[in-house]
This record gives sequence, C-alpha cells and structure tokens, in this order.
Amino acid sequence: MRSRNFESSGWGLRIAIGAGVLVLVLAVGLAIYGGRVQPKLQTIEQIVPNDRLPA
Repeated sequence: MRSRNFESSGWGLRIAIGAGVLVLVLAVGLAIYGGRVQPKLQTIEQIVPNDRLPA
C-alpha cells in the first residue's frame, strides 16, 4: 500500500487547493461586506400641477 503525502502530489492538485481556498476566502469576505452595507436612502418628491387636481 502506497502512502501519498502532499509533496508527491502534482502541481494540479496544489493549484486546485489554492483556488478552492481563494474562493472560500472571497465568499466569506463578500458575505461580511454584504451584511454591513446599507442602501442609500433618497427621498423623491413628485409635484402635481394644479390643473391635474380634481375639481
């Protein structure tokens, strides 16, 4: 039975693990950022001309 350690693994596995860790870190960062950001509140005032009001 052969034992497989990290040093005998190929570069593809190392790159895949690194990409997976990077995606995980980015997902956690976006989740934290998304939880803290609040939308800007903007009031909009609509003026109705007098001739459009019911008589």
